[in-house]
Amino acid sequence: MCFSDGDKIFFFNFAPLICKDIFFERKMKDVSIITINRNNLDGLKATYNSIISQSHNDWEWIVIDGASTKGDKSFLEQHQDDISYWCSEPDSGVYNAMNKGIAKASGNYLIFMNSGDTFHDAAVLENVFKNHHEADVLYGDWTRIYEDGHHLEIKSPDTFSLHFISRDNVCHQAMFIKGSVLKKFPYDESYRLYADWAKWIELTLRKCTFEHLPIQICYFMMGGMSCTANTEEEFKMMQQRELSPAIQETLKLIDHYQEPHPLAQEADRLIKKKKIYKKLIHCAIRLSHLLEKL
Repeated sequence: MCFSDGDKIFFFNFAPLICKDIFFERKMKDVSIITINRNNLDGLKATYNSIISQSHNDWEWIVIDGASTKGDKSFLEQHQDDISYWCSEPDSGVYNAMNKGIAKASGNYLIFMNSGDTFHDAAVLENVFKNHHEADVLYGDWTRIYEDGHHLEIKSPDTFSLHFISRDNVCHQAMFIKGSVLKKFPYDESYRLYADWAKWIELTLRKCTFEHLPIQICYFMMGGMSCTANTEEEFKMMQQRELSPAIQETLKLIDHYQEPHPLAQEADRLIKKKKIYKKLIHCAIRLSHLLEKL
């Protein structure tokens, strides 16, 4: 910019004062990796090493530390060049900390890899994001590591149905959730253990889309709070809070129609006797299959 004063011309360069983000939209990272930590320095180091070893580098790392007192904060300060955002402050629980991380995340998808959690191998993020995805939630397979050292590979179902998720869970560390979804529907902090499980039920009922990725995403260490705590009471609370009585009763009925389908067997037995029975039974079979896909 320039202006004149008589025979003098003055030039000014305002470029250093202008934030480039005002004029150039930043490319959204493929994924925000959110880590919750408190006084678990060894676990934090393992998670850090797993993240930085990824061959795909279009990620940001966010660490929410619960006011650790055993060297964790110093470690974060030493590696802050690899961290997009971190804080060390008290929180009211793990899901409060996770919601803090969600608020700071800017990635297209979010994944929670808490201190001690690790990716299955260095190519996980590359294998996930080599293709474009539209689903609200991507979920993969995982490997359990037990305290005695043995491993067990777990395969997630290809279809993410209400019937499945109301009976079983998917490892949180094996799931990539759209940031826009979690910012709109954060975790319910009244849960102590199962806010993530309740979230999958909620998102299923909201008709969010799920895509199964048939790859190993992470190692899951058994023996944590969700594995050792008395979970029965909170599980019952989750069922009552997230599922209406009508849905609960419907799911109980579906439990009776697993393969080999008893109604199909009965239809075969009656097929040559009374056609009306056959029609009614086949209607019941189709109805039960329809309900199972809800």
